[in-house]
Amino acid sequence: MTKNILVPYDFTNYGDLAFEKAAEIAQKFQSKLTLLTVIGGDIDTSGMNLTRAQEAQDEAENKAKSGMSQLIASHPLENVEISVKIIHNPSVAEAILSFADNNGIDLIVMGSHGRSGFKKIVLGSVASGVVTKANCPVMIVKPTKS
Repeated sequence: MTKNILVPYDFTNYGDLAFEKAAEIAQKFQSKLTLLTVIGGDIDTSGMNLTRAQEAQDEAENKAKSGMSQLIASHPLENVEISVKIIHNPSVAEAILSFADNNGIDLIVMGSHGRSGFKKIVLGSVASGVVTKANCPVMIVKPTKS
């Protein structure tokens, strides 16, 4: 049974689609939904003093909290407990995997940009890293082709 669903959220349309699919599943199975954002690798604090680096981290965290609150408010769900978690880690995939392992996650639902070939090699793939190493099922949500 699916009791705990994790949605790694990246503030893109792909993340929105994953949240919507996870919310649908959570309502059906009365599951707990955890919305997770990883802050780290995308913030360049090199050259900053310690105070400014901490301010940059705090700004990113506040922006993430605000964005996730807006997402939840725009998708009211009945009988679904939603929690918001923010992790600081330079490796997004490793942060997702560690959180899932340490928090009894039964299903990870995440968006994918659908990159392939050279772009996937150059840009890397968080979804690919999670799919290959996760200890629970992973659902990849992609936009429908128009």
